[in-house]
Amino acid sequence: PHLYYRLFPKASGTLASTIASTIPQDPKSTRDTPLTTPEVKENPLPDVDPALPKENGLIIDTIGVRGVIHEGTDWEKTLRQGIWRVPDFGTPEDTTYPMIIAAHRWGYLEWSAAFRKLNSFYSLPKLKVGDIIKVVWNQRPFEYKVYSTGIGTKIAEYKANLILYTCQMWNSPERYFVYANRTN
Repeated sequence: PHLYYRLFPKASGTLASTIASTIPQDPKSTRDTPLTTPEVKENPLPDVDPALPKENGLIIDTIGVRGVIHEGTDWEKTLRQGIWRVPDFGTPEDTTYPMIIAAHRWGYLEWSAAFRKLNSFYSLPKLKVGDIIKVVWNQRPFEYKVYSTGIGTKIAEYKANLILYTCQMWNSPERYFVYANRTN
């Protein structure tokens, strides 16, 4: 990534814009009715655990991701900070729509190697069906199990509780998607 970004300094901005354009601006355009998954509606919220961080975070032990989930409508600025929750979609506490999270696969030149390892989705394609994804939200632990992965230019389905995505290749419009449902 360092060599590519040095040869093409504006590439990271281009990649950021393609990540942001993957999802529709309005979640209502994704389906006629809101997501209503009975198994999620029956799952009460996990108890607040004061020992958990106050910052919302994403933990994927299988691939070494452990970063803060950033919020914001300015996708370019927010993606520079690491992991981004797409606005106007769900949260672990509001499952009307799926929670959609994106991150750069390669990051930015100014990111340290340690930051890149914890906050990029470089290894997202290594996730397999059955792998566990954890989200800490408002000091509550949520756990999701991957049920599908795929490659495409748009999200294939919106019935998942959690959708993660990143670029598949440098300048390709194709993305790598991970679909997961809440287990706790």
